[in-house]
Amino acid sequence: MSPEPSPKPALRASDADREAVAERLRVASVDGRIDSEELEQRLAAVYEARWVADLDRLVADVVPPPPPAPPAPPQYPAPYAPAYPVATTNGLAVASLIAGFFWIGWLGSFLAVIFGHVALGQINRSGGREQGSGLAIAGLVLGYMGIATLMLVILVAIF
Repeated sequence: MSPEPSPKPALRASDADREAVAERLRVASVDGRIDSEELEQRLAAVYEARWVADLDRLVADVVPPPPPAPPAPPQYPAPYAPAYPVATTNGLAVASLIAGFFWIGWLGSFLAVIFGHVALGQINRSGGREQGSGLAIAGLVLGYMGIATLMLVILVAIF
């Protein structure tokens, strides 16, 4: 009868294989699974071993190392969120300022005054969610100056 072939072919042990087994034996010694005399004997056998099977026999009774821990999930910074809602600029305040600059036949002056007052009311009622009171006031000043100029022109034309 012929001997049964081994399921794995015999592999020669590399230096890396020997170092890995030696490290497992050192860890086993530190953990108290083998004593220092047995460690010295096994390390001598490790460095004399020529086959991977010989190395496997030297650590067969030593608990294998735990599997490596899975990699930690990537940590992403939290998206920036302001602590308070960002105030927006009131559109009528902007419209009041623009109408005050472009007063086309004094129509812009009247619109600047109307838009300015409505914008200030909206800004006051918004509770800090809207801003632009400076724009609305500037539009009001320009609007009232335009209306005052119109009144002056009318008075000069009459007299």
